[in-house]
Amino acid sequence: MSNDTPSLPDFLEERLQEESPEGRSSLGAVWELLGGADAPATEEADPDAAWDALTEAHPELDATPANGTASGTAPQTEQTEAAPKSRRRQRPARRSRRAHSWRVAMGLAVATLVLAGGLWLWRQPVTITAPPGQQRTAALPDGSTAHLNSGTTLTYRRGFQSWPFVDAARRAVELGGEAFFEVEDGDRPFLIETASAEVAVTGTRFNVRARPGNARPENADRDDARSAAPAAATEVTLVAGRVEVAARTRPERRVVLSEPGARSQVAGPDATPTPPERAAPKYALAWRNGGFAAQARPLTSVLQDLERRFDATLRLHDSVEETRAPVSLYYPEAPDLETILHDLCTARNLNYRPTSRGFELFAAPAGR
Repeated sequence: MSNDTPSLPDFLEERLQEESPEGRSSLGAVWELLGGADAPATEEADPDAAWDALTEAHPELDATPANGTASGTAPQTEQTEAAPKSRRRQRPARRSRRAHSWRVAMGLAVATLVLAGGLWLWRQPVTITAPPGQQRTAALPDGSTAHLNSGTTLTYRRGFQSWPFVDAARRAVELGGEAFFEVEDGDRPFLIETASAEVAVTGTRFNVRARPGNARPENADRDDARSAAPAAATEVTLVAGRVEVAARTRPERRVVLSEPGARSQVAGPDATPTPPERAAPKYALAWRNGGFAAQARPLTSVLQDLERRFDATLRLHDSVEETRAPVSLYYPEAPDLETILHDLCTARNLNYRPTSRGFELFAAPAGR
């Protein structure tokens, strides 16, 4: 180094001891040149020109490594055809193959989770509910229609398909409550499943009632008509077309309804359906026009229907006897709850009074 060049700092002297003699010579030359640079850098400074000047003074800085095949003193003609690149311009690839593979694997894992989650959501059944005090109409995937009475739930597979774009073998729905169906013709059978029965059709109009049982258990709370045990009972009334009715666990025992107004009942999941009998459809369909009807039903069953229809709580006082005696009512148009209770109490020699949640029925005085 020249005398005008400032000496290297101690930490650089220590660092240079770790380099090879050639490396120390090259770095020393760079330090000497830097020390001799009198003019400060400007915005118009040309880094490439500075590097060219440096390598011209010290060719060893831009020489090809010892293990290379090219030479820093190659003829001019060879440099013109394939000029070796300066070591300053060489940029080794910085992307790690391991990191790239990890990112690809993570992307595939996320895509798999998203696909699995989407399929799981798709497989969840569609549920339509008509809460107490309301009625709803459900348009089904095949064009059929289900009109739901108060306190009814209808469930079916999305699109009537087993998997996306794969049709199920049958158009199946599950019913809890009461509904009137208008089923479109189709190649696949239409099946309605209740707690106790299966109703198979292809294209028809009919009413299905799958309400809690009529009998009231001995240990039930008499204060609330909703406390009756949910014994599975299904009643099917045909309006037009043809349906087959069977117990849920005994599908081989089928009853065919083919005449308008025909009715069959299934008392439980292993019970034999009753033979077809003629019935007045107006009782089964009164609710479709906003009315209310009960044909020879026990008092407790009628009160349960009223609770669902009007979303109210009806209690029976201990003084009421013969709670299973049949009751028949028919209102073709929408009545109010107190009108029905008045008529019911008149027919059964009962009284009723309002409570904080609804009404309570009790026996009338003996001298009434």
